[in-house]
Amino acid sequence: MNAGELSEHFDVSKPTMSAHFAVLRETGLITCEKHGKCVVYQLQMSVLEDALLRFARAFGWKLQTSENS
Repeated sequence: MNAGELSEHFDVSKPTMSAHFAVLRETGLITCEKHGKCVVYQLQMSVLEDALLRFARAFGWKLQTSENS
C-alpha cells in the first residue's frame, strides 16, 4: 500500500503518514519502493517479530520461537 491508500484508513493526512513512514524506514521496520510517483511500503516482519520478542522478554515472558522449538 502507498501512503495515500493507508491514510484513508486513519484520521491523518498523506504528508503526516509519509513523515511517520520516514521514521519507520530509519528503524528498518518497513522498506519502500518507488513506482513512478507512488511509493509502496512493506512491513519487515522479521524485524517486527524480533522487536516484539525483545519486548516480551523484557517483561520476563518466556516465549518459544521456531528457532528454539
